[in-house]
This record gives sequence, C-alpha cells and structure tokens, in this order.
Amino acid sequence: MGHVAIISDLHSNLEALHEVLADIEKRHVDEILCLGDIIGYGPNPRESIDIAKGFSFNLLGNHEEAVLFLAEDFNQKARQAVDWTRDQLNLADKDVAENHAMWNFLGDLRKKVVRGDVLYVHGSPRIPTREYVMPRDVNNREKMEEIFAQIPHVCFVGHTHVPGVFTDDFQFFHTSMIQNQWKLNARKTLINIGSVGQPRDGDNRASYVTFDGETVEWHRIPYDFEATMQKIRNSKGLPEYLADRLREGR
Repeated sequence: MGHVAIISDLHSNLEALHEVLADIEKRHVDEILCLGDIIGYGPNPRESIDIAKGFSFNLLGNHEEAVLFLAEDFNQKARQAVDWTRDQLNLADKDVAENHAMWNFLGDLRKKVVRGDVLYVHGSPRIPTREYVMPRDVNNREKMEEIFAQIPHVCFVGHTHVPGVFTDDFQFFHTSMIQNQWKLNARKTLINIGSVGQPRDGDNRASYVTFDGETVEWHRIPYDFEATMQKIRNSKGLPEYLADRLREGR
C-alpha cells in the first residue's frame, strides 16, 4: 500500500480540519481516509462535508447515522447537536439541489472498508458505528476476544476520541507511552487514531495518523479552538458545553 493519512471524528470543526489538512499536505501522502463523524457537535457541518467529498473514502459514523435516522443512545447535549446539524443541512436559503447532494453523500456512506489485511471502521469491528472500545476494555476479555476475532491483522478506528493501540494480548498503549509511533508486527492490533475535531485525552490538539503499511505515526496539531468555541456559542442551538470541552480536550 502507499502512504496514507487516516482521520476521524472531524465533528464539524473547520479550524481543526484546515490545520490537519495543511499538515497532511506537507507529508506528501497518497490519499486521505476518513473513519466517520464528519459532522456533529461542531459549527460547520456543510463546509466539513464539502471538504470530505475529496477524500478517498469516508465511513459512516454514529453522528451521520443519527442525523440520517434516529439519535438513539445519545445524551441530551449530543441530541441537541444532531437536531441542530439536521437543520443546517436543510437550510431554506441554500439551493435545494445542494441540500439534497449533502443528504445523498451521507446516505451513501459505508460502515466498513477492507483493504488487504487492514480493516477500517468507525467504532469497532463488532458494531461498526456504535460500539466504543475504551482503554478499560482490556479487562473485558470476552469483548476483546470477539472484537479481535473479526480483525484480519490490523483495524483502524476512531469514535472514542482517545488515541492509542490495543493488542490481542489485552494491553492498551496510549500514544504518550509509545512516543506517538507503532510498528506493526505479527500480532493483531486495533489502532485508535484519535479525533481531529474534539480530542478527549486531555490534549486539546487535533489528532490523526499517517500509515505506510508498516508504521503508524500519530500527529498532534494545534489549532485556533477559541475561534471554534466562539462559533459554537454564536450558533443559536449548540450547547455551550460543546465549546468548553474543546479548550480542555475532554
């Protein structure tokens, strides 16, 4: 395979996305792969979808699924963001064909992509859009065994917004423990690439990875989160909490 950039959980955060794409451009990758949650939480869903159309593939995340269908399992703040996002994609002052094209784009998203012995999903191989695989799950042997049974060799996920590596001997390594790099070996591996638009590991910088078929490297990119926070506060519909968490990376 070539040299790819893998991004996930953009969450309508245009400031973070622009900085990440500028960093990717310097690395001369062959293509950009997106693991879903292009929208949700953030203030720029339409612009984020427009940019995502240029990626090699985009997967269906739970926020796309919620906007298209029902926001099941969502807390009140997340559900508010889903409703607000849905309204943004139906704006009356926008061209009807443009609105339809955005809905069609979301409706065509796949739940998984397999390339050789690499699986790409949003959440987990077991329940692609919704299941969270958290660091503490290494203690849930049954869950992890079922997940690893569905991984050909390596699986890339997002969804939790916490970057790191799960190995098939039930260990989790946060990126801070492995110097932001992981070299693949014979073991099956589940790799979380973190979030572009809403990091939650206490580091407010955007997170994404590059992958050359052998080595995964995480990149943490600072961006103007204050600008995104202000847009959320000005949105007339998004909870203020969604702004505050960007500064704290939680």
